[in-house]
Amino acid sequence: MGTKRNEDQPRKARPLAMQGPDDPFAESREDSALSDCSLEESSVRELGYAFVDLIAEYLQGLEGRRVYGPMSPAGMDEIFAEDLPEEPTAAAELIQDCRTRVFPNTMAIGSRRYFGMMNPAPLPVAIFAEALAAAMNQNAASWRHAPAGTAIEKRVIRWLCNLFGLPENSFGTMTEGGSLANITGLKLAINRSLGRDFSHVDPGDPPGPEMAKLTFYVSSQGHYSFDKAVDLLGLGRSQLRKIPQDEIFRIDLEALETSLRSDIDAGLKPCCIIGIGGCTNTGSIDKLDRLAELSRRYGCWFHVDAAYGGAVMLSEMYGPMLRGIEEADSITVDPHKWFYMPFSAGGILVRDGDFLRKSFLVHPEYYMEKVLQDEEENATETNGHGRRVMTDSRGFHRGDKVNFFQYGIQGSRRMNALKLWLAFKKVGRRQYAAWIEKDIELARILAARMRRHPDYRILGPNTLGVCNFRWEPRDEAGRLRFDAERNDELNRRLQEVVEHQGDAWFSYTVLDGRVALRVNVENRCMEQSDIERLVEVICRASEEILAGS
Repeated sequence: MGTKRNEDQPRKARPLAMQGPDDPFAESREDSALSDCSLEESSVRELGYAFVDLIAEYLQGLEGRRVYGPMSPAGMDEIFAEDLPEEPTAAAELIQDCRTRVFPNTMAIGSRRYFGMMNPAPLPVAIFAEALAAAMNQNAASWRHAPAGTAIEKRVIRWLCNLFGLPENSFGTMTEGGSLANITGLKLAINRSLGRDFSHVDPGDPPGPEMAKLTFYVSSQGHYSFDKAVDLLGLGRSQLRKIPQDEIFRIDLEALETSLRSDIDAGLKPCCIIGIGGCTNTGSIDKLDRLAELSRRYGCWFHVDAAYGGAVMLSEMYGPMLRGIEEADSITVDPHKWFYMPFSAGGILVRDGDFLRKSFLVHPEYYMEKVLQDEEENATETNGHGRRVMTDSRGFHRGDKVNFFQYGIQGSRRMNALKLWLAFKKVGRRQYAAWIEKDIELARILAARMRRHPDYRILGPNTLGVCNFRWEPRDEAGRLRFDAERNDELNRRLQEVVEHQGDAWFSYTVLDGRVALRVNVENRCMEQSDIERLVEVICRASEEILAGS
């Protein structure tokens, strides 16, 4: 007789693959426990169940806790002050540490009362995809080390290129975020302007004076990563032209063309025009079609930073707001924003995929890669200095392997495409579109509610999920009670009071030199009742401030 299984013990899960009679390892898999070299307290399955419960507990408790508690850096350091452990810590204690020390001192991202930066409530399938990627621990730098991961990333990139209307020879790469993608875009612009790539640059030659003549153009609302980019790429900060904005915080097209002509007259070389597809501050979208036309006329690379607003391409209703993005030479997209991915998941899409590859093509010996045999005759050529240099005419669409370390700045790369691939398959474009359309509608409802209050003035275009407004208290006659500087203080104070009370969280920013409040709606679970509640929280806090002043 067989031994009766204790019903209190967890049933062993059969492998998901090769479970039939043709699986030579089926019996040994079924009868042996999971190999556990490092976890002395629990099996992988037991620890996994505990952390799944902890994740569920965190997510379910978001609405019942403060969005952001009164904490200080010094206080945080005290809470986590401890020596490096000499001995293992019990799994139960680790779980309790997360519950008692981490959760209470964490911004409640995902709460329907969080209206802060572009930090979404992540999709559950993407949360668990992160764990799966960590378990497989693939280095998605090369095909050999991540065959499935490479194929998945190629497919996700193809989906995104098609979504943005790029041609069939377009390609791209996942990055850690929009900043790295923007730096990559400017590097491509330099290469195109100077006619260089990795195979045609003599490593012994300095960049030369031509580099100092290049100029780049972006709205004054452009992301700070462009300031970092010009510095990292060996350019002067003055080579990045900050073009004034119009009344709804888009790049001023007349001022841009004036700057282009002025630079040409001064003997400089316009290199790259940057369009913003939804800026962080206000959600404003530049006139991308007009920027595309100017880029062609002046021979500039056209880069679009759609890290935030790019997700509207999923919506047939709002996708036309990015008209002209299909003409971009490169596009920054950040799925860890409005695609509801957990950090990190950025990406860059490039109109000419071969040019992207040539710009970053290296051949480290230890990756054991080689060019195709029928191209060996052309594997090297002589450059203008008589030196032999490596070239590779193979395009990504012709090669048998894609090695993503040859398509960007990063070497070692996480399998970040997995979560987006699974999310697209689990959710589908239509559901994504519905969520984005609802977020935009909720931001517009907020603007409508604030307009009902004479003490609040709406700023910015209110086109995406960002709503900006300024608190300007008025007397019974409708006159401003305080000057502009005092109102700046009141707006900062309003944000601080709401933050301290923990009933909601939003940020403040500076628009046209004055402090304004900034609310961002980016939560697929949010409803109109959450917007109405936010308005009540804001009005109550403002009344308390005036009563105490």
